Amino acid sequence: MFQTRSARFVGLILISAPFYWLPAMCQGAQEVEKISVTGTRIKRSIQADSPSPISSIDAKALSYIGANDVRDLIETLSFNAGAQNNSDNLTQNFTVGTSNVNLRGLGVSSTLVLLNGRRQVTSAVVTDQGASFVDTASLIPTLAIKRVEILKDGASAIYGSDAVAGVVNFISRDDLIGSELQYEYRKRLSEGSQDETKIDFAYGVEIGNTGHLLVAASYLERTSLVLGEVDWVQPAFSSFGNPGSFVLPSLANGLNPTGLTVADPNCEQNGGVESEGSNGNTFCLFDFAPQITAVPNEDRLQLYMHAKWELNDGVEPWFEAGFADNDISREVSPSFPVLNAPSVLSSHPKNPYNEDIFFRGRPFGVGKPTERNFYEHRTSRVAFGVDGSIGSNKYWQVSYVSAQNDAFLNPRDVIADNFQSALLGFGGVNCDSRGASIAGTGSCLYFNPFSPQDSVNEQLRSYIIGDYIGNVKSTLRVFEGVFAFDELFAIGDDYSALAIGIQYRKESMTSVYDSLTQQDRFAFLIGNQNVSGERNVKALFSELRLPLLAQFELGVAIRYEDYGDLGGDTTDPKLSVLWHVSPDLSLRGSYSTSFRAPSVHQLKGIQTNFANITDPRDGSTTFGGNRTVGDTSLVPETSEAFNFGISYAFDTLDIDVDYWRFSFEEVLTRESHQAVVNAFPDDPNRVVRTSAGTISIVNTRFINAEAIDTSGVDLTAMYHFDMHFGRVTPQLSASYLLEYDLMDESGTVTDGLGKLNRNTVGNPAPRLKGSMGINWTMNGHNANVFFRHVASYENDVSLEKINSFNTIDLQYEMELNESSILAVSGAITAGVVNITDKAPPFVNIAGSYDPRTGDPRGRRAYLKFKVRF
Repeated sequence: MFQTRSARFVGLILISAPFYWLPAMCQGAQEVEKISVTGTRIKRSIQADSPSPISSIDAKALSYIGANDVRDLIETLSFNAGAQNNSDNLTQNFTVGTSNVNLRGLGVSSTLVLLNGRRQVTSAVVTDQGASFVDTASLIPTLAIKRVEILKDGASAIYGSDAVAGVVNFISRDDLIGSELQYEYRKRLSEGSQDETKIDFAYGVEIGNTGHLLVAASYLERTSLVLGEVDWVQPAFSSFGNPGSFVLPSLANGLNPTGLTVADPNCEQNGGVESEGSNGNTFCLFDFAPQITAVPNEDRLQLYMHAKWELNDGVEPWFEAGFADNDISREVSPSFPVLNAPSVLSSHPKNPYNEDIFFRGRPFGVGKPTERNFYEHRTSRVAFGVDGSIGSNKYWQVSYVSAQNDAFLNPRDVIADNFQSALLGFGGVNCDSRGASIAGTGSCLYFNPFSPQDSVNEQLRSYIIGDYIGNVKSTLRVFEGVFAFDELFAIGDDYSALAIGIQYRKESMTSVYDSLTQQDRFAFLIGNQNVSGERNVKALFSELRLPLLAQFELGVAIRYEDYGDLGGDTTDPKLSVLWHVSPDLSLRGSYSTSFRAPSVHQLKGIQTNFANITDPRDGSTTFGGNRTVGDTSLVPETSEAFNFGISYAFDTLDIDVDYWRFSFEEVLTRESHQAVVNAFPDDPNRVVRTSAGTISIVNTRFINAEAIDTSGVDLTAMYHFDMHFGRVTPQLSASYLLEYDLMDESGTVTDGLGKLNRNTVGNPAPRLKGSMGINWTMNGHNANVFFRHVASYENDVSLEKINSFNTIDLQYEMELNESSILAVSGAITAGVVNITDKAPPFVNIAGSYDPRTGDPRGRRAYLKFKVRF
């Protein structure tokens, strides 16, 4: 998958070379009186005129925070909660290598991600909860980003159903003239050898008098970090190990109707940990924590191109194209648990129990090398359109987007029937069990579950372990047209403005698996079925701006969307007000309703992944299969959003305060697998058990949970002052949760505020998340210090406190010019992230930390060198 990756990157630079000779005939950048701002279809003179809360992060700020990619930016946002950006074997089965945004902790499906104001395809893989999302790792190279605008308010009336919690809009550069080449090396300074090398390239040129072309590329090579390399991980035990345990039918009793489970007699001698369960059962435990991958191996290539040029009569065609390819591998346990409890006959030559028994364990465990799984995520996107104007106060836009995301999934697992054959003495690729009369003779071998180091077991590895192969695809087609009037009619000394538009989009998903996977022949990952589905969405929308008074503005927006038979239709309004109380003080407020239809996956997909399960029958904990099937009877999720904000700007001080509240009903999510096991431990339709009584599969459903009500306060402040040794800029950004109430489908209300929310429909919800920073700049020298804080919260399962997470980042940057020592124009940057090497707070779950809130990467130093030419 990666044989030509470096060649592709070099080739892009060579292809870009001819653009150097395009004439730069324009005399300068044309002054634009009004610009497009995220959150409205009506152009405004300045972004501060928006009645909705918007955060804007430009390329320089992105560099100052020490972000290596978009994932790092997302993790620093105080209003992002519960995004799944850390690679975690246990909660990210197939989304490894992707990143996403979760504004307000309302779910990764509730944030709309745009590129230059237009949609991007959702990832072909979904989260373990069945949520679809846009993979922000596939969007755009870092050097191509001009700014990122984040609308922290419901915007379904403007953009459609996905903008329930807000919008993140990545805007590409349109002002680069010349080339930039940037090299960055980043290394973990704590235990382990994890490091990253990244090369970015961007080239911009004027085309004629009015056009511009941007070409950009990025290549990232990242090595892995497994938890066996860190000093803070605690053991994570599975009751399915090797050495393993055995179920003895002869010792069955009323409490253990299928038999008593006993640990391998040589459990601790062979490296296991013996443990007593309930009802007299004993288990030989296996510690899989050291094999959990916190950072996977990645080879990521991103390419991007954007061109625009203005023709006569104010007509401006544009074109953009992007491509991203991410190859990932990660280490996992030497083999996964075998959940189907295979039989070991009394005739097995090593069986010490003199009866037919069941094996509870895995073929390879203690002392064996880790297994390696492989994934690839590939995204391609083409967009083109025409922007035009009629006179000085009317403009129109027509655009088309075509995008596709493909994912290749290749985890490795135990082939259940092959393992069973090996336990019966008919193992081996050259063994014909139907033709052999005697087990364990000729080419037929016995697998020995009673001796982990038996050399024959290793000979059977290629026969026992197989490749789970999945090819999944997600596509998006969008056509959109907008017509706007800047001066619809006069109101006093100002004019009202109107925008109207239409949108048509087609979304589809396809999943194709190999024959073993379709037949559910794997002992742990079970399998998946081929599925496909699509839907068409039609929308009409309109937005009106009314300057009722000289300093008071009313905004009205409304959108109608029709999902056909898969989701019905909806009409969602938004009302907003903006009042400039004085030149220094403004007030804003908004109210909107939103509608999110079930995704194609939630309606028609099938998802099987593994989950950590505690069996209430015997108290044992292990991983098991969790299968969820799409449900076409799901109804749309609806919500209401309210925001009130104050902005104060005086001299060099800027302060923004916003109170926000979201109220959701019919929340789309997946049932908690543990809740199902606890409620229906003996229902074979919900909890599928093996002949030995162990859990094989938990059948969960996509559901409409009852409600989520959450509110909070955002604060941002910045002040700069000049001194004789330079300019100093202190800054503050914080989000404080006031409530986070969760209601399940039974009507039970849970207070999720300050909780991990492990077994609810919510996300981790620490009360406070924020950062404080100081920037110093003088004569081309810049220094930054950031203190980042996540408040303590509670593990709602164990009721233990999860400590706060506090880190400090440092950075120094020196601008270079041709008169400097190196005689080049550019910059040298050095920094340290998490300089105190703060470990993520301990959480009593497998892996010892919360991957949606903590960061396992520890102290990391980086050196970055940029040249301009």
